[in-house]
Amino acid sequence: MEKELLNINNPTSNAYNYDAWKLDFLVDHIENIHHNYVTENTPLVLQYAAKVAKVHGHHYTEVVEINRLFNEVAQELAAHLKKEELILFPFIKQLVKADKEGIKVKMPHFGTVNNPIKMMEEEHENAGDILKEIKQLSNNYSPPNGACNTFKALYAKLEEFEQDLNQHIHLENNILFPKAIALEKKNSQ
Repeated sequence: MEKELLNINNPTSNAYNYDAWKLDFLVDHIENIHHNYVTENTPLVLQYAAKVAKVHGHHYTEVVEINRLFNEVAQELAAHLKKEELILFPFIKQLVKADKEGIKVKMPHFGTVNNPIKMMEEEHENAGDILKEIKQLSNNYSPPNGACNTFKALYAKLEEFEQDLNQHIHLENNILFPKAIALEKKNSQ
């Protein structure tokens, strides 16, 4: 009990029972926390990666590849987030609303919710693979001895970015998507 009281002002992601959250609330959380994180932090990481590659790429060739890979994942994530925010998430919210009101949802242009979910899961897998490659190239985000502050900041931000993306993907793949599929199935019977 004392431990819980001491940690009351330090909530961690493990402190939340995401599985108990209503789907529309979880969607809002993912957008407000994880999508905003990606949107706000991507330009900074891109800037650091470009600078480190330019200044140190001749000596640490892996940073040139890290720069290329992060640019690739940044472009993919920008398109990915828009698809979720403009197509998938509004439909999931429609499913929640229809369930509350006891009505059927009109079939969307993409067919079943499984279709965009499968696409999102494939994109999650690809982004995760790219970040794993960056992690390996960066020696688990360990800057070389004597690295400048930008080099250190780049690796710290890359590690933070990967952690946030892993949490983001977990919430979608393991909680939001299965529940959305189940809700659509329930609503179509």
